[in-house]
Amino acid sequence: MRKRRKFHEIEIENDIRYRGPLSYQGFQILGWLCISLMVVIMCLNLSMMLDPASAESTYGTVQVLTYFNTLSLPFLLISNFARILNASEGYRMQLIRNGGGALAIFLVTVLFFSRYVVSLIAQFVTDPENVVPVLTGFFREKLQEGFIAFNIFVDLFLCTLFMYFLNARPKRFFTGKKTIIFRLFALLPVAYEVFSIVMKGKAAAGDITLPLWSFPLLTVKPPMTFVVFMTLALLIKTRELRFCKHGRTHEEYQAFLKTNRNSLHFSVYLSVILVISAILDFIILVFVTIYSADSLEAVTDVETVSNLLSVSAAMGFGKSIPLLFVAPVVLLFSYTRTPKYKPLSTLVPIFAISLMVLMVIEAIYQGLSQFAIQVPPLSIRDLFKDLSSYLPAAGEP
Repeated sequence: MRKRRKFHEIEIENDIRYRGPLSYQGFQILGWLCISLMVVIMCLNLSMMLDPASAESTYGTVQVLTYFNTLSLPFLLISNFARILNASEGYRMQLIRNGGGALAIFLVTVLFFSRYVVSLIAQFVTDPENVVPVLTGFFREKLQEGFIAFNIFVDLFLCTLFMYFLNARPKRFFTGKKTIIFRLFALLPVAYEVFSIVMKGKAAAGDITLPLWSFPLLTVKPPMTFVVFMTLALLIKTRELRFCKHGRTHEEYQAFLKTNRNSLHFSVYLSVILVISAILDFIILVFVTIYSADSLEAVTDVETVSNLLSVSAAMGFGKSIPLLFVAPVVLLFSYTRTPKYKPLSTLVPIFAISLMVLMVIEAIYQGLSQFAIQVPPLSIRDLFKDLSSYLPAAGEP
């Protein structure tokens, strides 16, 4: 029987012909399509709040769209990995794009909220200094999770930053033995992710009230999605160490990364990691729910279990199960494939964001058209007391 050769024993020139039909651009388009669903979900949730009678027919649609929306980060991160592995784009550009996107959304959100929302409401009330505190309490009461996480660029930035600290080779600082210090910086994005998860869990449990300005700083996607790409980054680093351990050079490894053979290995490994992560996510969801219960009797109480599941879901556990749907698609992916129309990669995010902005404007317009009311000068608390009569309490459909 012929012995199977290890990957570091294969000559780089002895490449395979197979390449998956999907390039990084295809995954980028799929990712932004999934992101666009977030606005549709927000509009449908608002519709259910304003018209409780439509909740029964709309709730199922929202759940299905939410599952597909969860797939946005995996698709975009795979696209980012492809650009890095194929050397078509370095870490610096990825960090600038994702970090700049996260900062831009944070600033726009804060400025829009303070300039228009707070200022507009302040014109209708007799105590404008209480607008922000009462708005915070209003959102805390009406949002079952206690927050809105929507800035996906935070997740993209953290994942890219982790991979950068783990795989980049500093040329000026942190060279030689100091490289270990540079590698340890990879714990910073991990710490941010953990802190965000804990804060979301405490907010959902009612232990704390998150300020409104913190919403665009929260991570959006499930923690297991972050774990998937931590694992993938570690895999790439481990394979490099194994490759170089047997007498090969870093330059040869960079050339090996561009081969169709390694592209296929990458797709297979990623597909397996996605399946395992989806299964682990379900197990963790059950474990966290049981661990959070005060007693064994509490686990058998339907209402208690429902509340515990809500807190676990707010932290992101149980939401990575849709990764099972991504696993077979990944087998059709090849990061060595070059898209025919490269400028489309720049146009896709612009088009998707423009579409989402238009949908939000249209939703606001339709909402104001149907529920336009004349509001006399009231105290801010009286104003929100009146508005609350139009909305169901937290937890109601």
